[in-house]
Amino acid sequence: MPPAIGGTPGAPGEVMIPPRSILVATDYGAPSEMAVETAAALATRFRAELHVVHVVEEPAYAFPFPTVAGLDEAAQKQLDKVLAGLRARMLHASGILRKGTAWYEIGACATDLSADLVVIGSQGRRGLPRFVMGSVAEQLVRTSRVPVMTIHPTDHVAILEGGMDRFRHVLAPVDFDEPSVAGIELATSLAVELESELTLVHAHEWPAYVSSASDDFRAQARAAAQRALGERLVKVRSRLPRAEATMEEGVPWRVILDTAKERGADLIVLSTHGRRGLQRALMGSVAEKIVRLAPVPVITQAVADLA
Repeated sequence: MPPAIGGTPGAPGEVMIPPRSILVATDYGAPSEMAVETAAALATRFRAELHVVHVVEEPAYAFPFPTVAGLDEAAQKQLDKVLAGLRARMLHASGILRKGTAWYEIGACATDLSADLVVIGSQGRRGLPRFVMGSVAEQLVRTSRVPVMTIHPTDHVAILEGGMDRFRHVLAPVDFDEPSVAGIELATSLAVELESELTLVHAHEWPAYVSSASDDFRAQARAAAQRALGERLVKVRSRLPRAEATMEEGVPWRVILDTAKERGADLIVLSTHGRRGLQRALMGSVAEKIVRLAPVPVITQAVADLA
């Protein structure tokens, strides 16, 4: 099981809004270009330090291979090009070249820099949605205690054209468990800083064992959920008066994605956590589904693992 990276062991990483230090990972592909542009726009908006990291993963050949000898030099040249492009736009950025397993080194770099946010591009292959199982971005989301923003080349946010002004509507899933509070707080803080709209969404899913429950029981359960959602909204509105909330019945990840589409959300912010010692973002969990399938950038905020 991979270790958690960043923050204090056994505790969530500190959420700093606005972020003072942003780390963006690049492998020089198309998703990374989008990630770098997004990180640059965030750094400009929040006047944050910007760091660009590339991890050299040498092929596991049993003998020296001609292309491996100059791998570090080639990677450094590419990193220098990325930095030159940022600096040409009057953006100060530092570059870091590391060697090892990409997801681990990115997380370790975030820890070394005390980064407040990590931005990374994700890309599916051969028709798979969003992530490939075991991909660098997926592993980072699972293990990082620093909030991670994942960017996909097809995300429906024109960062290059509109900068941070394109994040006009933030969506925050609510499940009433204590861990979800971290995601709501992060979403609220971002919406305040970005002067964006905010919508809380709760997916009311009936367990299979209540299929034969009476109409009165169902009505009472819905009313209780609605009250709980209203209480969350009242707290959020103390900081963001224009915030809204909605509750729909159905499979949580589908409800969240459908609501994001209907409301025109530009960013989804949610917390992730694990149970019984498993990695935080469990295979098949709501968080993983959202990160894999959302057509907009997603920020995941890790919280302490549950016993």
